[in-house]
Amino acid sequence: QVKAAEAEAEARYLSGLGVARQRKAIVLGLQESVGAFSDQVEGAKPKDVMDILLLSQYFDTLSAVGANSLIIEHDPKTVAALRQSVGEGFMANPQT
Repeated sequence: QVKAAEAEAEARYLSGLGVARQRKAIVLGLQESVGAFSDQVEGAKPKDVMDILLLSQYFDTLSAVGANSLIIEHDPKTVAALRQSVGEGFMANPQT
């Protein structure tokens, strides 16, 4: 049992490393995309790009949830509240 527990702990640790690397790659990709978009579209700010990405993710989520026949609240205030909540979450937990 001890060996099995050690193996499971190691597997979970390695899985966590994989998730962390995946998230880091996503963030780096987003930074690259936001920078490129901001450079190529006159007047676009990084916040504008992030708002577009968030809205896109929101619609993707609606599609996935809709495929399962669930009903969720959907209005512009919901998207604005989600954007604000995510932004506050990032600001409350700065990366060290």
